[in-house]
Amino acid sequence: MKTPHAFSFVPMWIAACMGLGALLGCGNRHPEDILLRVRAFEWSQPGLPALGVDVTLEEQRLENGILNGYFTEVATESTGQEGVVELSTPLANVLSLRVRASKEGCFDEVVLLNPEDLLTDGTWNEVTLNIMAQCQVQATVRHDSHCTNQPLLYRWIPRNVPGSQGDIRWTGGTDWNALNSPESDDVSALITGGTWLLHHRVWQCAGADSTALDSVWCPEGGSIQFTLD
Repeated sequence: MKTPHAFSFVPMWIAACMGLGALLGCGNRHPEDILLRVRAFEWSQPGLPALGVDVTLEEQRLENGILNGYFTEVATESTGQEGVVELSTPLANVLSLRVRASKEGCFDEVVLLNPEDLLTDGTWNEVTLNIMAQCQVQATVRHDSHCTNQPLLYRWIPRNVPGSQGDIRWTGGTDWNALNSPESDDVSALITGGTWLLHHRVWQCAGADSTALDSVWCPEGGSIQFTLD
């Protein structure tokens, strides 16, 4: 003899198990994903998409209770005409994220992200990068004066561009340097392309101080060579 309502009881039990699966362990819950939409723009032209930029998502993750002390690559995509790539990674056990962007002839850009600050409800987390072109600088500074035994003082003054996205970069330092006669210094450095590099020199001759302040143009993706004497 069949028990009344036996067939209706089973569907009700399945529905209850499905509804409380996360609590009762009735089903496998997929980890939530962190979705990143990365937009790359040209630093020198705000709003202009940067093409051909390799954008890499890297992470530090807790695996089997052990933290990897280094970042591992999750995925890499290159920007197209819109300058946009979309990347994702599961949230579970991720302790730190960073987005790295690289393009030949440009400075690398790195953005650190805290997973706790990111949305995991299917909403895209927006990340903006400004790609900065490089210029190679090869300079020689000479102290050829024979009328003084005092050193030549010189320094570099990279000048920011009005309306640009952030400060320019210069790897050569900005402190004063002292150069004795008849010595010379060779300087090799990188600067943001499409900017001016000022140079300032001060020295003594015949008991009077002399100074020189001038600048050179550093083209995007190019190189310059010059001598100051």
